[in-house]
Amino acid sequence: MTLAVLIAITVACMAWSLWIRRVTWSCRWEVAATLNIALQMAAVLLMSPFASETLGHFLYDLTGKWNLEDYIGHDCYIVAASAIVYNTLGRLQDDSAIQESFKQYVERPATLCIPLLLATFSFGNGAAVYRADFFDTPTDGWLSAYWLLLCGTLIYLLGYGSRALLVLRRDPRSRRIANVYLVACASGIIACVIRITTAFVPRLQEIEGGTLVWLFACSCGAGFALASAHSWRTKTKWFTGAPR
Repeated sequence: MTLAVLIAITVACMAWSLWIRRVTWSCRWEVAATLNIALQMAAVLLMSPFASETLGHFLYDLTGKWNLEDYIGHDCYIVAASAIVYNTLGRLQDDSAIQESFKQYVERPATLCIPLLLATFSFGNGAAVYRADFFDTPTDGWLSAYWLLLCGTLIYLLGYGSRALLVLRRDPRSRRIANVYLVACASGIIACVIRITTAFVPRLQEIEGGTLVWLFACSCGAGFALASAHSWRTKTKWFTGAPR
């Protein structure tokens, strides 16, 4: 399966999910799950070679920095992972507990990570060397630190969300969706582990070429999208009592 086909399938799943969940933007307890899908879709599109060959050149003309679209996409991933945690905590805690836990364990680390990512991105090969696929960019010390910081933060956020999902799956009514979410989180974590490994072992990066990272990252996004769409259709079917 080529990268273009993989990205197209993933974006199609996310677009379908957003259409199914289109009314949830005004639903307090569902908007975080929908925001997660929208941000992951934006991330996949911004990281795609097509964005690099179009938007990437435009941003370079404005700023003199390559691959800014990828950096923005990675920021979208951080916010998307934060939305996953918020959505899960909303099923387990009351408002005050959610706000306190989210601010301390999610919002602060994610907020700190984004400017640090910009610094490590700007000082190294990330902004200096152009590649249509950012995963192909040769890593130096700064770019390796970038990948470690980005993937480490994502692993932390997805792991934090997974811990909450393990509690949520004890409820038989939520078990199926929680299981799919856990698989999606695991796919995202695997993608991050592979990226950290290849960033610090250039020989492996040449062999892997970003293929496995893309595969698991897209599996993560598609898994969340399909599970969220199914969850919302099940809820609306229960509300209306009519098949959809």
